[in-house]
Amino acid sequence: MKRQEPAACLVRGFALLVVATATAAPVQAADDALVETGWRIYHEGILPNGQPLVATRPEGLMLEGRYAACVTCHRRSGMGSIEGLGKAAILVPPVAGPVLFAPALFANSFLDDAHHYIPNETWRRAMTRPAYDEATLAEALRSGRNSAGTPLEAPMPLYDLAPDAAAGLAAYLRSLGSAPDPGVAEDALHVATVVTPDVDSEDAEAVLGVLRVWARTAASAGKPWRLHEWRLSGPANSWSAQLDALYAEQNVFAMLSGLGRSEWTPVHAFCEKQGVPCLLPSVDVVAAGDKGLYAVYYATGVTLEARILARYLEDEAPTVGGRVVHMYADDAGRVAAEAFRADSRTGDIESVIFRYHVTAPQAAIREVGADDVLVLWLRRDEIAQLVAEAPEPLADSVYLSALLATPEDVDLPADWKRVSRFVTLFDDLGLQGEIARLRLERWLEQNDLAVPANRRLQADAYAASYLFNAAIGAIRKQEIRRPAVPLTREHLLESLEDLVSKYSDGTRFVDTESHIAWYGRMSLGPGQRIAVRGGSIVEYESPDSNRLVAVSDKIVP
Repeated sequence: MKRQEPAACLVRGFALLVVATATAAPVQAADDALVETGWRIYHEGILPNGQPLVATRPEGLMLEGRYAACVTCHRRSGMGSIEGLGKAAILVPPVAGPVLFAPALFANSFLDDAHHYIPNETWRRAMTRPAYDEATLAEALRSGRNSAGTPLEAPMPLYDLAPDAAAGLAAYLRSLGSAPDPGVAEDALHVATVVTPDVDSEDAEAVLGVLRVWARTAASAGKPWRLHEWRLSGPANSWSAQLDALYAEQNVFAMLSGLGRSEWTPVHAFCEKQGVPCLLPSVDVVAAGDKGLYAVYYATGVTLEARILARYLEDEAPTVGGRVVHMYADDAGRVAAEAFRADSRTGDIESVIFRYHVTAPQAAIREVGADDVLVLWLRRDEIAQLVAEAPEPLADSVYLSALLATPEDVDLPADWKRVSRFVTLFDDLGLQGEIARLRLERWLEQNDLAVPANRRLQADAYAASYLFNAAIGAIRKQEIRRPAVPLTREHLLESLEDLVSKYSDGTRFVDTESHIAWYGRMSLGPGQRIAVRGGSIVEYESPDSNRLVAVSDKIVP
């Protein structure tokens, strides 16, 4: 079980391009007590005597404890980061053992500016230094001079460590990144995906089909992916034991994509317990939010939609003549309706919730008045049944969940289109979104996976696979300037944090290479685990059209 370490550093890094060595120094066996001492210094800023670590920045500012901890800048992987661009780029070099305790690539050769990108003198020194050992590391921390005796520059602070603290930190750094994490085999990268039992079989196959193709064709890891399909069964309180058994049978490096509805908490808890990255599953409800280190989500699901609608109706409150009537059919819809009612912004709006039973739809239909605002937390088939039972719209203002019923999959008659709007996280309605969707369509056709009714789920699985592959590729690209280091989960997550960035609204810039369809804006930073934090209200351009247009600005509740 992986130890629960502190949150990742605050410095945003791009893929590391500069510090390299010819060969990695052999990893020496370290005493467990020394390694534990070093772990506490690096991650928590606590010295062997229990006192807080003290750091002195070049300008004289004193930092203590967690604020002085190495992880703040060098990150949990120990692979450092880069902040800024061009000549002003700030380098935080790797301190993981395979890099730190080996000479830089150009330590014994000429570094030619004409052939290598060297934005400033700090980078040059990092690319030409000799290997560190325990003595030169302690001296560098104490005096601010690197293993070549040249000055280290801001933001690197000074640490006056006692011999036992310096020895412990060195022991921990030697162990950091010294071996690949579980699931990285000589001949394969083991990756799992999880499907919960409440998911429709067609939806599951749509997602699994995409992942199977990526597993056959992805090459960034330098070895094939071996995909393990973990299909859970039974009640949610049995899933933890099932996941433990599956993981014991085959350790996996990461859990990629996956599919769930209203319950995902046991899967989230498993990932945090085992330290397994759980990357971008398609789930309707993310109860854990961003509370964790290893689970990364597109969004918090229908609760985010509910908060977006609450913010929108707060602004539209003068035009809300009656109640807000929520209609739901399953737990995901119920959670969304309750999240709306619990939102403090809706305190002045009467909000009522009704269960929609497919066996008795008229019971819910009779509860809706023309002056009400009707919110349908229903799925495609339930909406089709409702419309068949009530050909005329039940209210003059209707809102639908795009997460539960993707607009492209919903077939509304013209009268319903006239009064309907979608609360959506999928608000990339411009050229960039169109390009990404066309790319996805072509890829699906080439791989015989074109299933229009499941397109959004396929897009999620495709984007998750693309980003996972790209994150590993970015790590491997660093190897042109530093030695190949064992693949670790922490480094993967940090690489993903650097990669996930899409901004399509409010700018004329169009990224024609984008592989992320539907979502308009998404990003991650150090320690962030939710990529999409807002959405929009959209409606049909006309009752005779299926084209959607935004009726709100981006809403980030």
